[in-house]
Amino acid sequence: MLILPALVTLFTFLYWRPHQVFESLHSLTIYPLLAFVVLTYVLDYRTGWTRLRRSPLLVLLGTFVGWCIVTVLIKAPDRLGEEVPKLVTSFFALFFIAQGVQSLRALKVVIYVLMAFSLGLAVLGVEQGLSPTACYLRDDSVLVEDIPLGFDGRSCTKRSQCYDGGVTGGEYGCEHPGWLGTASISGRVRYLGLLEDPNELAWALSMGLPFLFSFYEMTRSRSRLALLIAGIVVTATCVIMTQSRSGQLSLLACLGVYFIRRYRWGGVLAAVIAGLPVLLLGGRSGEEADSSTEERLGCWNEAFAMYRENPFFGVGSGQFTQHHVQTAHDAFLLTLAELGPIGFVLWTAAVYFAIKIVVRLQIHLAGREDTQAASSLAMALLASLVALVVSAVFLSLSYHVILWIYLGLTGALYGAVQKHDPDFRVRFRFRDLAFVAAFDLVFALVLVVYVHLKV
Repeated sequence: MLILPALVTLFTFLYWRPHQVFESLHSLTIYPLLAFVVLTYVLDYRTGWTRLRRSPLLVLLGTFVGWCIVTVLIKAPDRLGEEVPKLVTSFFALFFIAQGVQSLRALKVVIYVLMAFSLGLAVLGVEQGLSPTACYLRDDSVLVEDIPLGFDGRSCTKRSQCYDGGVTGGEYGCEHPGWLGTASISGRVRYLGLLEDPNELAWALSMGLPFLFSFYEMTRSRSRLALLIAGIVVTATCVIMTQSRSGQLSLLACLGVYFIRRYRWGGVLAAVIAGLPVLLLGGRSGEEADSSTEERLGCWNEAFAMYRENPFFGVGSGQFTQHHVQTAHDAFLLTLAELGPIGFVLWTAAVYFAIKIVVRLQIHLAGREDTQAASSLAMALLASLVALVVSAVFLSLSYHVILWIYLGLTGALYGAVQKHDPDFRVRFRFRDLAFVAAFDLVFALVLVVYVHLKV
């Protein structure tokens, strides 16, 4: 299956950003890698390794992308050239995972690569958070010639120390240096590119953690149990160091899914107890936390204002920050403000249907010894999607390519099970659409009342 190395290469580019780490790769863009994925898919198709499969999930997200393009054409046609590549990248990642990975063995390879990437990023984040702080000259500084950006070698314990002997007019931070040229921001660990926001790094790690549980469940050995425990500790430590409150909640939600499966409702208490260190040590407090909350409420208020002014098409896909200084800080409200009610329902319906697939798979495969691998992967993806929904309430993740990768994994698992059991079907019916629409309405109304009371 030729598409596997192509997908691993694409994931490496998206997660690790080698073009930002190594100067020799600065000119590398994602388009040759996407072309590589397309080529390998075509070759697999021509040689019979893969075939096109029907998928309601692809229909929903394909329609969603089409609606996004329509809104840009109507509301911001001059920005079409900027927005379409972003949408196409996310959809291509989804499509070629869902359609190109057509066996459980291939799916396990993809999932364990993502598991290794998540663990690697967690280790990097912990190393960064433990490193001594030093003076860091930020990108937006007023520079003099031949003064490089980044760390200048001077140690510090607080930001004010960096201005004594620093570049006149420069903007400094007292930050943690990390591997691969990374640096914290306001003391919060992060990575580069798609994961340079500490909140999104914490979210991505929470999404990847369930694959460790699946890896252990495939073959229960002492070495895999040790890896699982170490992975939970390292991931939780990194999430704490990101100081991300949404990341904490996502991690607890992920653990909660597994504890509830094992201990039923008593697992909720077990998950809270297991997550106490994260709750007690992670996140921000004081004025910084209050300021963050006020900013989020302000963004939510702006999202509703944009929707009221543009009740059908929204302001256009990717255009929220053209109307407000910050993004929406809520994936649901972001789609409502940018895409109107149609885009809002389509995006929510896609996430809902992905969850429905893995839940139905759990029920369908229950008690069958020959389906342990598929059942374990379905459980892992369910935990990942629950973590996604929790973070989506606080982060603008609607178009994030990592989110679409996980939706693609759900489609791939569904197709792999259908390959062995052609009679198994999960359909998106009118009652599903009605449920999603009702949920969206209630969710929006609750937030309207909440924002009105708080602002």
